[in-house]
Amino acid sequence: MSREILAPPLQRMDNNRCYRVNLIHEDFGNQLADMQRQRHQQDTKPTGNAYMEQDLYDEDDDDEHDEGGDFNLEELPNGHYKLTMHVAPSFYGGLIGFKGTTKRRIESETQTDIYIPRSREGGQKQADDVTIKGKTRSTVMAARRKINLLLISLRKRMRPTHFTCVPLNYGEVKERFIAMKKQILALNLPGIDENLFQSDDCIHLTLITCVLLDDAERARAVEVLQSCKSFLADLQTPFQIQVRGLEIMNDDPSSVRVLYARIDAPELKKFGDMSMQPFLRSGLGFDDHERGGVKLHMTIMNSRHRKQIDAKAADSFDAREILKRFGDYNFGKVECSEVHLCVMHHTSGDERGAFYRITGSLKF
Repeated sequence: MSREILAPPLQRMDNNRCYRVNLIHEDFGNQLADMQRQRHQQDTKPTGNAYMEQDLYDEDDDDEHDEGGDFNLEELPNGHYKLTMHVAPSFYGGLIGFKGTTKRRIESETQTDIYIPRSREGGQKQADDVTIKGKTRSTVMAARRKINLLLISLRKRMRPTHFTCVPLNYGEVKERFIAMKKQILALNLPGIDENLFQSDDCIHLTLITCVLLDDAERARAVEVLQSCKSFLADLQTPFQIQVRGLEIMNDDPSSVRVLYARIDAPELKKFGDMSMQPFLRSGLGFDDHERGGVKLHMTIMNSRHRKQIDAKAADSFDAREILKRFGDYNFGKVECSEVHLCVMHHTSGDERGAFYRITGSLKF
């Protein structure tokens, strides 16, 4: 055994302190190479005392599979990098933060410079480009990821503007919906009036909701919807949909805000769950209740419809008698061969009696 291990050299310090000197031998494999690599990393780190937060996703940088939005990354003549990404002007204030604090924090954590244009600056395309500049590709991409996470957080605080849906306003489902509505109104139940009901021209089931704030985001959402066509290869189409039975969104049938019909459509449920994922990855859509999957339902009555007509109307209604008489009501069956991206709360004629305004469609 080496004498240097049994009796290593000692380094004596003041105050009666003595330390053993650990030697690094060349036969210890890659220790020397590791030290050289660490020294190189220290040399290439940005100078100064600025703090740079570790990017936990630095190795997960595959642009080819990125669905977080449109961006362009280029290497500049000086070896630095520049990235331009589309951001709707409605988010500029959230990215800048109070007196620029949010923007400066991201710049400090990633050692980049971020340019956020004024909402009215230049043409529409120029005004929508947020620019990130940095010395390395990884710092620029790290700043972009932080911005995307912030955009997702800001988007979740907003009310949905669009939704993907399957129309059910045709065939026997529509006919039986109208028949049940007439029967309920004929009962003259307290607090029940026609304004509570969904328009028979607008009955549908929702798959996912989105917040789309400009033309570029709406075009991107249509592209995402079209990409979901690949999910149909292993499913039986057109989808067979059975609508039967009533349920409520809460636990008290005497104080109900939403009354809906149950949907039985296994193949459509599979498609809905799969199509939700690309919308979530794009950052444009989100699951309202974080259910982890699509809840298929057809809204029959909603107190919000009445509130839109009369702001002083009650926030809920008593559905006990309706559930007792129509709890197992059979609305019939329909076939589904298209999914639409529609504008929330806006019909094609901006009035009851027309389906929601359609932004894009997937037909199969």
